[in-house]
Amino acid sequence: MKTIKYLIVALFLSFLSCKEANSESENNKYVKLLWKNAKLDWMSSSMVFNNNQLYFADLNNNFYSVNIENGKIGLNFKTDYSPIHEPLIVDQNLFLTEYGTDLNCFDIRGKLKWKINGEINLRYDLAGYNQSIYGSVQGNGFSKIDKTNGKVVWFLPKDSNITETNKPAFFKETIYIGFSEFTAKLLAINNENGKIIWENKYKNFKTISQYKTEKGLLVLLDKDFKNGKVLMLNYENGNEIWSKSLNCDLLYEPCIVNKNVILSTYDNKIISLHIENGKTNWILNLNKDLAETNIIHYKENIYFGTMNRNLYSVNINKGKINFIQPFNYGIITPIVEKNKIYFPTGGSEIWVLK
Repeated sequence: MKTIKYLIVALFLSFLSCKEANSESENNKYVKLLWKNAKLDWMSSSMVFNNNQLYFADLNNNFYSVNIENGKIGLNFKTDYSPIHEPLIVDQNLFLTEYGTDLNCFDIRGKLKWKINGEINLRYDLAGYNQSIYGSVQGNGFSKIDKTNGKVVWFLPKDSNITETNKPAFFKETIYIGFSEFTAKLLAINNENGKIIWENKYKNFKTISQYKTEKGLLVLLDKDFKNGKVLMLNYENGNEIWSKSLNCDLLYEPCIVNKNVILSTYDNKIISLHIENGKTNWILNLNKDLAETNIIHYKENIYFGTMNRNLYSVNINKGKINFIQPFNYGIITPIVEKNKIYFPTGGSEIWVLK
């Protein structure tokens, strides 16, 4: 998993460089530029969207929010936040992890409310659910934290402060968190008291990610980018519902829509699996290209950006390509809001469909 995170830095360079000087290419057949502000110079890894506002940071310790429709700047303040990792927004509170791993809570005006010591894992396992936040803090490992004052409610009794944890998934009153080191592991935890309900170990794999679905807990496993597996687990006991050997890309989230689990793979493919049984619905071969954003659902199609700075639009049900739109800058994960889809790029631009 550490190797994957180092690759993120290399991806930034592709976002910041451009194919041509003019971002308004004559070949923009399927998209149009909504707005551009090169002065913002955003870091793609720091971008989150909430309530019509796009939040992000740059490498000069500036943190911003802008209106996604017109680019008007709302929030703008200086912080030691590390923009290589996503911030967290919960109930008008902004949670940022510093370069030094501390966790800061700001209000919507950028005023600091509280600050506590964090850990390296906090950059990857910081999450919010209902009225609490979660992450690795104060040397205790993975913890439940009161969002109003930063006090720890409970922390895991073992392992989470010495092994690498990931972003948890939540279902009802249970938390599911993965551990990635020499052996991948998955824990189900009682949200009320932090007690472990069940534990699964996957000795043949090193890294893990997990996601909530209507069928069960979707688990993605990988070892050295070569051997992978997809599993659907029962929420209550961790038993396997179905599994499939698949070299899926753990860096990007799957798209779960209309009984489809749609994933990108390390061998340049987009694959749709049936959520009920794991059977393959369709496979799209990108040949010499590779998906480099999350796959996003919008109406009857999915959208994603690639290594070669192409935007793909693909039919959900058949896996047929609707169009491929080249861009001058690297494409950041698309955003869907109020029946509209937006395409941010590494050139501090927002594009929309024509």
